[in-house]
Amino acid sequence: MSESKASSARIFVIHGNDEYQIEKASKAFLETRCPHADRDGSLTTIRGDVDTVDQAVEAVKQTLTAVQSLNMFSPENVTWLREVQFLSGAVFKSESVKEVVEKLQETLGNGLGPEQLLLITVSGKLDARSRFLKALKPVAEFQEFMRVTKEWEIKEDAIQKLNADFKKRGMKADSQAIQEIAVRVGNDPRLMQNELEKLDLYVGKQRSVTLQDVELMVPMQQEAQVYMLGDCVGSRNLPKAMEMLQQMETNGLPAVGVMATLHNSLREMAYLGACVHGRDARVEENGRFGKFIFTNPEAQAGFQLLVGDKTRSPFRLFQLGRQAKNFSPRELDRMLRFSAETYDAFFRSSTPPYEQLRQLMLRIFYECMRKSA
Repeated sequence: MSESKASSARIFVIHGNDEYQIEKASKAFLETRCPHADRDGSLTTIRGDVDTVDQAVEAVKQTLTAVQSLNMFSPENVTWLREVQFLSGAVFKSESVKEVVEKLQETLGNGLGPEQLLLITVSGKLDARSRFLKALKPVAEFQEFMRVTKEWEIKEDAIQKLNADFKKRGMKADSQAIQEIAVRVGNDPRLMQNELEKLDLYVGKQRSVTLQDVELMVPMQQEAQVYMLGDCVGSRNLPKAMEMLQQMETNGLPAVGVMATLHNSLREMAYLGACVHGRDARVEENGRFGKFIFTNPEAQAGFQLLVGDKTRSPFRLFQLGRQAKNFSPRELDRMLRFSAETYDAFFRSSTPPYEQLRQLMLRIFYECMRKSA
């Protein structure tokens, strides 16, 4: 839902709990209103996703300085205060935070000059009773993106979004297939788009998705998230891996389930890597959707024994194989050994499970990967 206040406004506020749509709307806003800001040095980005009182105070002070400054390289000065989290909660209870936020409200409430443009993105819904919203309402434009979070409403919300996205992509699916996707991914827009892209590539010109396609290509939500964690290892992206672990812990995913799925992914990646290095298989890349091809029937049979009665989607097989070939057999063996040791420690160590997962990530990234990588 969006609410427009005035086309001449120089302050834009985007808020809500749908992080994917907020990020999408923010990028669209910057590309439309100030497409050259990032390149010509006229964009100042200030992080609002802070955890301490001092960081919150500093973020507000930086914003005040930015919107009261002129840019030497452009007639328009653009400021983005992004992912603000300090307008409520424990940090906001601090008198020093309240004081600087009051100052920000006062400054923005008077409006900005034609040389200034301010974008504020807020993580969470702004309370209509908040002084911040009331102060900015006369001078700002607001957009709100809310995602259904009540368990009994999620599936219906997901089905509506999926029907709209299938139509937009020119794809078809019967109600059973749509409902099965909704069950597997929920209404998380980012995850939904990721799985739809995979299905889009898989069905190709056929444009019709069956229930069997969904069962083969779309994993359950928890499994999909852990797959993405394994992909962070494969792409050597430690910050993203740590961020995903934090999200999983916040969302209440059982750590032992995360550990088990991650260990299985690393085990499969190690096996496929051994096949590629031993020339028992090859990876044929064609953009995001290539092929993993076994050239040795015995190696293929061995992989089937490894995964048991599970059927791995062609996309997942390709992903794991592509990642595995970028590591040496020694690196893959060490990753798998460290993973097995952590899995074992889950049942006998007093260290919190998610802390063990973080330590495993650090160990893998700093002890299993070539320093030149």
